[in-house]
Amino acid sequence: MVSVSEAIQKAAVRFDRDARSWAALLFRREIGQYADGEPVRCSITLHPPTERRVLEDPGAARTWAQSWRACPWADAVLWEKRDWGSAGPQTVPVRLVLESPDAIACCARRSEQWSALAQRAKQLAGRWSNRWSEMCPDAHADALAAAVRSSIGKCCELEESDWSMALGVLDWLVEHPDATPYIRQLPIRGIDTKWMERHRAVVNPLYRAMIGRDPSFCKQSAQFRMRTLDARLALGGLTEVSASTAQLDRCTHRPDVVILCENMVNVLAMPSIEGTFAIHGGGYAVKELQGVSWFATTPILYWGDLDSNGFAILNQLRCYFDHVNSVMMDEETLDRYYDLCVEESKPNTGTLNHLEDSEQATLSRLLAGDTDQGFGALRLEQERIEWSWACNQLQKHLLSLDTVQR
Repeated sequence: MVSVSEAIQKAAVRFDRDARSWAALLFRREIGQYADGEPVRCSITLHPPTERRVLEDPGAARTWAQSWRACPWADAVLWEKRDWGSAGPQTVPVRLVLESPDAIACCARRSEQWSALAQRAKQLAGRWSNRWSEMCPDAHADALAAAVRSSIGKCCELEESDWSMALGVLDWLVEHPDATPYIRQLPIRGIDTKWMERHRAVVNPLYRAMIGRDPSFCKQSAQFRMRTLDARLALGGLTEVSASTAQLDRCTHRPDVVILCENMVNVLAMPSIEGTFAIHGGGYAVKELQGVSWFATTPILYWGDLDSNGFAILNQLRCYFDHVNSVMMDEETLDRYYDLCVEESKPNTGTLNHLEDSEQATLSRLLAGDTDQGFGALRLEQERIEWSWACNQLQKHLLSLDTVQR
């Protein structure tokens, strides 16, 4: 026998599973795009007692039946007659049939949640019918309903002020689909970049359903710290600048060599070197440097930390510029400063197809770790390398490049 409390739990499971879909269905109906399919209904079998069980405990059976007569949804309970020879004719509840989302939510004690879902689905439908549909005549009802289904839960989590702001953001974006402003340029009171980052799960699915793509915003470009090691190449007298890749690409002072270095202090400490720029790579941000066209024809030396992530960054860089040469990322350097190695906390174990054989050999040793010290993967940070020796190694590689060019 299914108790009233058990039926409440079953209705709650159904509500939690399907309420967002019901909200999407409500949205379609509100915009006049009726979806095919069965009406929303929840039928819960109550498993009434058998004649034998009634005879064994007639009081329990009577109490159970009375609980269903007294429940708030008694009108939704189906009763059937039983003609039992020993127990006599009986009328027992056999099924609870809830015919709508409202009824299911009421039984599940989720009325407040359903009211919020329904209200915001209707608000979205009103916005579509009165404003957005004119701007997005090609949007499909199925896509819109899917967007409502995926975002409506997040919509209901918003305070009223944030919900109004989300609608305002969508208004502006739909009316200006080709604009690519910075988020803070949107003419909406209280908008800022962090707000948008927190609420993309609301804005993006709905905008994508209407326009066919995510909204486009200008982003702050990655900045690369650059030192001109040759005063003759100074940019307006400046030997140290921070620039985006777009700005670097427009640079008219072209060096003979670029040294990309993962340690900022090493960049700042480098001595004067004729015809050379030193640039702080910024870890995996080196991918942004693919936008500097003149890198393709400029010799590049890369000096990263001697660990698996350093080699992964080198591998990434070679995806765009296959002529990059590594510096102090070899077994000679590892052997010379092995005692200064520490354990790498988060080694990169991906496949690196753009490393040379000697680099692969060094990487294998690093990943093998040091069992004597109990280390997993090893790491030798750039700053642990003796500075005078590092400068000599850089000079050797620069001389080697000069010899090859000649």
